[in-house]
Amino acid sequence: MDRPHIILFIAWVLYCVVHSVLAAGSVKRRLESLLGKYYKYYRFAYTVFAFLGLVAILLYQVNINSPLLFKGTLIVQIIAAAFASIGAAMVMLNIIKYFVQLSGVRWLFGSNVPGKLEQGGLHRIVRHPLYFSTFLFIWSLWVLYPYLSLLIANLVITIYTLIALKFEEAKLIAEFGDEYRQYQKTVPMILPKLF
Repeated sequence: MDRPHIILFIAWVLYCVVHSVLAAGSVKRRLESLLGKYYKYYRFAYTVFAFLGLVAILLYQVNINSPLLFKGTLIVQIIAAAFASIGAAMVMLNIIKYFVQLSGVRWLFGSNVPGKLEQGGLHRIVRHPLYFSTFLFIWSLWVLYPYLSLLIANLVITIYTLIALKFEEAKLIAEFGDEYRQYQKTVPMILPKLF
């Protein structure tokens, strides 16, 4: 791997690590004690930081000279484009649905409503539809545009997400208890059952 691709790999790994550290419960509790009444702005600031960091990495990624690893046939490209479009639409629907929760803008509305276990819609098919749709999008996009730079990004994102899911599942069990354990038994984590 040449230097730009090594930098890209390091940037994605650092982004994922910082993202996890800043989202960790222990860090949030520490910041809550340090920030006091201003802590309610933390999630929003975190979201802005995460978005700007992602944009910076993506801008770097699309501007490096990266080799094409293979050339798919027209039918493969059409299928990949269809799946990438479906994945992108699902990602957008999930983000729109959870925007207030994910972005931290609840403080704008003065809302402190406790979370409830979502089991409708796509959550009937997979427990983590945002991750499923992200994987569908990024890997279909790579089949459509099989550049080394996109492969590096996809591998880091996939490995990071699979590791993070272990912690996410533990957090959901702590929050929802037996209700979530039962949900785990009936609905797959990321890959939907075909039959």
